[in-house]
Amino acid sequence: MSKLQVETMPLEENVRLNITVSRYNLQRLKYWAAISGKTPSAYASQIISARLEANFDLINRQLEDLAQSKGIEMSDLKELLDDQDSK
Repeated sequence: MSKLQVETMPLEENVRLNITVSRYNLQRLKYWAAISGKTPSAYASQIISARLEANFDLINRQLEDLAQSKGIEMSDLKELLDDQDSK
């Protein structure tokens, strides 16, 4: 029997992301982070990562839909989006 091979992403350095939230949401984030013993930035990072992981399949379906609507392959769409990010 062959072993199941799982595609893994190479470990990368963390990337800083500047975001803007309302004062109301920042206050709630501070409370939530404090309860968890984390800084607001660290906790926000965990929240974002968790939501991305939870929506992985949805994100892929949306990418497929967008690529199809543009008449291009998903790999080409990803390349276009990656190029936009580097500008």
